[in-house]
Amino acid sequence: MQLTAGVYFYASPGGLDFSGEICSNTIILRGQKLVVIDPGRLDRLPGLLEKMVDDGLNPDDIDSVILTHSHPDHLEAAPELAARFGARLCLSSLERKFLQESSEIFYAKYQYPGPEVKFEVCEPGVASFPGLSFNIISTPGHTPGGLSIFWPEKKLLVTGDLFFPGTIGAINLFGGNPGELYKSVARLRDVGGVEMVLCGHGPALVDRDMVIQNYRALLAEIATKKAAGVL
Repeated sequence: MQLTAGVYFYASPGGLDFSGEICSNTIILRGQKLVVIDPGRLDRLPGLLEKMVDDGLNPDDIDSVILTHSHPDHLEAAPELAARFGARLCLSSLERKFLQESSEIFYAKYQYPGPEVKFEVCEPGVASFPGLSFNIISTPGHTPGGLSIFWPEKKLLVTGDLFFPGTIGAINLFGGNPGELYKSVARLRDVGGVEMVLCGHGPALVDRDMVIQNYRALLAEIATKKAAGVL
């Protein structure tokens, strides 16, 4: 569904229920071409493409795919988008290395992208795509090379699995780092002008009050975990 001009949000049916088959939310940014953030699982791709067409988006216009991190519920469909539409696949250099290290752990039940799949490096800083310019922010903690995306023009922040509505992301998976996650949450809290936050799972936070209230909940959870010795 279209949230605002140039921003499309496709929520996973599972929401924040991680007990079943997990698939990430997908975000699409529209400029002269399309940038897909976290296309999700391969078996969900046909449904995603159908929803895009229903919203007036042409999959042939996909220029790039940005992965906030390399967990298979976010990345599995990416190689298919590269094969079918010629999309560039982008990861941070740290996350590309982590993908190779974690393949046997995370991809036992998924389609693992083999060495023939090429990932371009997408590092922190200003990133330019056809008709689009936004900021890539390093946000490790859930994984070592996690990225978030801030589009100042739309006052939009995309966080991957760093945090969700009401709670921080998992810190007990391979590659998770509680201390780094806390620093990353604080880094995003200091990004000015954010009025919409789209996370890797769960509903959209679509106004400034929701964004502020969510940060308060996250900081309270972090304080409780630090007091318990988890962080």
